[in-house]
Amino acid sequence: MDRYRVLCLSGAVLMTSLLCASPACAYLDPGTGSMIVQALIAVFAAVSVSVGIFWKRLKLFFGRGKKEGPGDT
Repeated sequence: MDRYRVLCLSGAVLMTSLLCASPACAYLDPGTGSMIVQALIAVFAAVSVSVGIFWKRLKLFFGRGKKEGPGDT
């Protein structure tokens, strides 16, 4: 199958499952809430590290930062 057919088929399956879903009788316990908060903190940390690395590379690309040697950290 080509990618277009796979994409159309997966979209159709997703829409069918969303339209035929029944309401769930569930709750979020404190452990789940803590896990969600931990995941949000991890995402924030990962994004900030990625932006820092990207910013340093961008400064090096435009020549405004100094290149680090093997002994520099």
